[in-house]
Amino acid sequence: MSAVAPGRLAAAAMAFLLWGGWALLANWSAGHREASIAGLLQGTASALITLVMAVCANALFTRLPGPVLRIILPPLLIVSVSFSALWLAHTANATPALWATILPPSALAFAYCLYLTFSLARDASASSSEQ
Repeated sequence: MSAVAPGRLAAAAMAFLLWGGWALLANWSAGHREASIAGLLQGTASALITLVMAVCANALFTRLPGPVLRIILPPLLIVSVSFSALWLAHTANATPALWATILPPSALAFAYCLYLTFSLARDASASSSEQ
């Protein structure tokens, strides 16, 4: 599973536009310069996170024991790390609307990562029942 597959690049571009635009809007009242920097920072971070999230979820899923840990732990670990990185980056940048900037993309990242692990569990169950 390549982090730079064409579909993943398109998803990363969409993440950049969606979450960068969200950060721009969330910080607009603080001024155009601050909002633009927050938007570029969040957009770039979201694109990078999108590129590696599925690869990490797959790698963690295959290494963990038991169905419950395989489904729950990868999203918790991945989003904890990405949320912490976003918090550090936006704190260092003094992003005015810090929580409004990072909570929505982190919540959606958790939901998407959970969907990925459920899909991996379904596929693993289907392949084991075929054997």
